[in-house]
Formats: sequence, structure tokens, C-alpha cells
Amino acid sequence: MACSAAEFASICFSTEGLPEPDRFEFWREVLGRAITKFEIDPVPDSSPDASITLRALPGVDIASGAAAGMQYRRTPALIDSDDIVLFVALSGAQTVDQIGRECTISAGEATVFACAEPGLAIPRERQHRLAFRTPHDVLAPMVGNVEDAICKPIPSTVDSLRLLVSYAATLEDVDQPLTPAVANLAATHIQDLVALAIGATRDAAAIAEGRGLRAARLKAVKADIVSNLGYHDLTVGAVALRQGVTPRCVQKLFETEGRTFSSFVLDQRLARARRLLSDPRYADWTISSIAFEAGFGDLSYFHRAFRRLYGATPSDIRQGTLGF
Repeated sequence: MACSAAEFASICFSTEGLPEPDRFEFWREVLGRAITKFEIDPVPDSSPDASITLRALPGVDIASGAAAGMQYRRTPALIDSDDIVLFVALSGAQTVDQIGRECTISAGEATVFACAEPGLAIPRERQHRLAFRTPHDVLAPMVGNVEDAICKPIPSTVDSLRLLVSYAATLEDVDQPLTPAVANLAATHIQDLVALAIGATRDAAAIAEGRGLRAARLKAVKADIVSNLGYHDLTVGAVALRQGVTPRCVQKLFETEGRTFSSFVLDQRLARARRLLSDPRYADWTISSIAFEAGFGDLSYFHRAFRRLYGATPSDIRQGTLGF
């Protein structure tokens, strides 16, 4: 049966607004036993407080949230799958204990948890974390002996882990349900990045690097550009330096889309200028001020490029949307 976009929407849960005596019971029954299949225990002398956002994609589930005052046990009675979970600590520290191993991860680090085995996860403080849950039969061919990675720390310096976190943040910013096509593509990219972070086999790594890793790196580069549009010294070298890659790598990423770094920057700056021209909050700004705010240093070039792309002058756009 085909999936609809509504099936790939995110769902949020929070203890906020619940009477304090009911918070723990709600979290244990709904999020613990019913959804994540963990037995949740209260931490002595603390007040349970948590929020979580869940998004199910084809072949991978993503959970993002923060919690305090609770610890999580995977008991034999709650084992219902052999899925593999990659826990990523975004802030705070967490100790994971499974198959006779124990490790503690802190901000930026990750570890692997096997849903087919009993285990324990204990946040050492209020923690914000990500979790990526993937079926064992999807991940195992890509990683090899995935069990070797259980309860072993993955350093924050691992490039694929950093890109995985960035990719998930991009998805979290999407406030509408994903279409089935986009959901499938996103799931493939995430599976690739999870496999690379854990330790993909040589053949799987070659595929993943040309697929999920490349897509995630391009997303990160584009996000970097959009965040720095207003700087006139926005160059391929500056972006490459911030992303920890070479300028040629950045250029090749855009070549996969049949475009250049410069053309993307120009399109984004023009789009930003148009948004500002159409926004009543900037009605008292001159067109030159808006051009500079969008990152243009040459006004004549800005006017030519704007008219070439939109078939109208900046004044035309402002008059058409704001009436003056």
C-alpha cells in the first residue's frame, strides 16, 4: 500500500503542561512502554521533565528531545525487534550499558544500542539527544558486524556523524509532512550516514559517500551560505574552511546539481532581496540598503541580475507587493 505524506509528519510529546504528579506516569506508559519499548525509572531526588519529537521514515525512525529525571531500561519483556539505534548526545552526558560493556558519551559523541538485547541508558544530567533507529537487516549489510560497535563511543570528530546531526536538524526545521519521494530519499541518506558513522564496509562506504554523505555535505554547505549571505566576503574558500573541506570539494558538490557555487550564492542573495522588498517591516529601507543587506556590493550589478531573474526591477516588486 502506498504511503501518504501525512505518514511522514513529525509528532511531538512533552510533559510540559501536565500536572507534576502525572508527568512520570505519562512518560513511562506512552513514550516508554508503548512507543520506544523502554522501561523508564525515576531518578531519585529529581523532577521528571521531558520533550521529544518523533519522525518515522521508510526504514529509519528519528527521535530528538531533551529529558531529565529519568533513566531507561530495555528489559527482556519489552524486546520486540532487532533494530539498531545510534544515540547521539547533543548536550549533557549519558552512560549506556549493554552486553557487558559500558560507555559514557558527552556532547557531540555517539554510541550504538541493540534493541534485541537488554540494556540500560542513564542520562547523567539534563540531556538533549538524537536517536536514529534502523532495522538490523538494513544496516548489517552496510556495516558488517554491527554488533562490534555496540556500547563503544563514536568521537564527535567523525565527519559523517557531524553531517548526520546537521542533516537531522534540517529535517527538524521542516514543519510540513514530507512527500513519500522526499521521505524515501531522506531515509536513504540517513541510513548511509549512520552506516558511515558506525563504520561501513569498504564497498558500502563507497556507495554511501557518493549518495548520503554527498547529499548531507551539500546541505551543510548550502546552509552555511544562507547563514552568511550578508557578508560581502562570502567566498568558496571561506565556506570550505568552515566546513573542513577543500574549495574544489565545494565546487564539485555544486557540479552534481549542474550549477556553480557563484550561481547558488547569487540566486540566494536575489531571493533574500526580494523577500525584504516584499516585507512591510522593511518598507522604510532604501533599495540600496536592501541590496547591501543581501550581500551585494555593486548596485548596478544587483539591478541587472535582479531584472534578469525576475523580469522586473526592485521598485516594480516593491510597488506590486506593498503598493508604493
